[in-house]
Amino acid sequence: MTAAPKRRWTRITVALGALLIVVGGFVGGITAEKLWGVASTTATGPAAGFTGGFPGGGQPGGTATTGTPATGTTGTVTKVDGTTIYVRRADGTVLTVKTDGNTAVSTATDGELADVKAGQSVTVQGATGADGSVTATSVKTEEK
Repeated sequence: MTAAPKRRWTRITVALGALLIVVGGFVGGITAEKLWGVASTTATGPAAGFTGGFPGGGQPGGTATTGTPATGTTGTVTKVDGTTIYVRRADGTVLTVKTDGNTAVSTATDGELADVKAGQSVTVQGATGADGSVTATSVKTEEK
């Protein structure tokens, strides 16, 4: 009588092979993201969920008819001068935000431009103009 032939693939071998493929795909995905992925910024304060800034990705901005459509950004108000707000972003740059009568301003409730004070954290949405300033469709503050 002859011996039964040995099985070439045991369950453990198949399971280890499948695990190796999954781990390889995961590592490959991480490497591809590092090489070709989109850079993101880290927001703090009232809009920690936003992943973008001016200009670039993130939450969709307002519907301004001039300039380049932009997204929300977060920072600290350094100055309010008439209808212009100056916002210092996390990277230290200062963003000029232009507002008008159509700009929505909200604190804990809907507010006015006069409610925005230097030192407050804000999230601004609007369109980026050719000069780099933003025409705001929305300014949201968070009380400290």
